[in-house]
Amino acid sequence: MSRARKSAKPDKIVPDEKVEILPPRRGLTFDWRRLLPPVAFGTAAGFIASIVVGGGGFLRHAVVGLLGMLVGQGIVHLTGWRASTGYRFLDSMAMAVIGAILVVLLARFIA
Repeated sequence: MSRARKSAKPDKIVPDEKVEILPPRRGLTFDWRRLLPPVAFGTAAGFIASIVVGGGGFLRHAVVGLLGMLVGQGIVHLTGWRASTGYRFLDSMAMAVIGAILVVLLARFIA
């Protein structure tokens, strides 16, 4: 049984077969303003971790730091442990550095 729907124009009726419901078009937006701070933060954490346990290279610092941020946040969520300096930025940086150190040590253990 086919129902008819009213269109935006009141004098025209559109049958159900002609009606398409599509999601709104959203393009893939790439915003450097949202991506740059975590990359810079991760690179700094990777650099600090490389000072502690050794290593080098800008790309390696960035990758290790970003992975370290994930590991550090995982430690916080799983165990509830957190560095407490009184400053939110330093707390996050400390956990990212600890996570980056663990990533480097785990990579060395595996290799």
